[in-house]
Amino acid sequence: MRPSRSLLTRVIPALVAVAFVGAACTEGSDTPSDTDPSVLATAEATFPLTLVDDDGVEVTIAAEPQRIVTFAPSMTEIVYALGLGDRLVGVAGPFDDYPVEAQQVEQVGGSGDFGVDPNVERVVALEPDLFLTIKGGDAWKAELRDLGVPIVTLNATEFGDLLFDIMTVGNVTGALAVAEVLVDDMRNRAEAVAAQVAERVTCFFEVYYPPLTTVGPDTFVYGLLTMAGCDPVTHDAKSDYPEWSVEDLVADGPQVYLATPESAKSPAVIAKRPGFAGIAAVAEGDVVLVDGDLVTRPGPRVVDGLELLAAALHAAGD
Repeated sequence: MRPSRSLLTRVIPALVAVAFVGAACTEGSDTPSDTDPSVLATAEATFPLTLVDDDGVEVTIAAEPQRIVTFAPSMTEIVYALGLGDRLVGVAGPFDDYPVEAQQVEQVGGSGDFGVDPNVERVVALEPDLFLTIKGGDAWKAELRDLGVPIVTLNATEFGDLLFDIMTVGNVTGALAVAEVLVDDMRNRAEAVAAQVAERVTCFFEVYYPPLTTVGPDTFVYGLLTMAGCDPVTHDAKSDYPEWSVEDLVADGPQVYLATPESAKSPAVIAKRPGFAGIAAVAEGDVVLVDGDLVTRPGPRVVDGLELLAAALHAAGD
């Protein structure tokens, strides 16, 4: 049995969306992926503002945006966290569900073979002066650009990238001061977690089942796991979201088994799967379900997910 489309449209895109294309940077700067977000905190933006986004495309924002469309739940959450929810005129779809106010914003997704592309006519009708999105969709992005829609693509593969991306959104929306406060809080909370997880445990993170699918070392979730004090047993994975055999997982012997409610209904359901009783974490009852939205969406709530992961990993691993 292959993953259902409904789950793929919720979990897998949320994960794949964090694949890195190139760090967002202001015009004329050379910005590595681990750029300190404080480099943007020197002054509020002046418009027109030009930057090169994570698709490597130069984008000019003529004036402080007043009509924003987001095409990723993570971007929606960032916009609200910066206090700009009243400027949001369009979101991708039903998975833009946090905060609750986002559920009332017009949805512009649903086109394309898999229903995951934006409806170009609907987007243009909203007359956005900023369209925030993530990796992928080169064809529809080109079409929207040709129609004069200013698109900014941002992708984070690690926590530091996320902090920089939040500062970038703050910069292009004129909310840099608010972004700086938010980023400082997130950084401080992450540092507090790091100070508390000196003792490490091994873990396995389930993305989907069946087939059993996990995360490789170049993904955002993997990085979050390591920050939370886990050494994932998938450290030698050759792809971002590899399938993993139960036999290999038994040999790997993770101390903690992590999954999301989208993938597994409960720890008991996982324990009843064929062959899973031989997995060390399952045999010891150290199976934990975590809120997928908190760990797969590269947005402000990731630090909540980090704190929950650290607590769950070390409570289960004891």
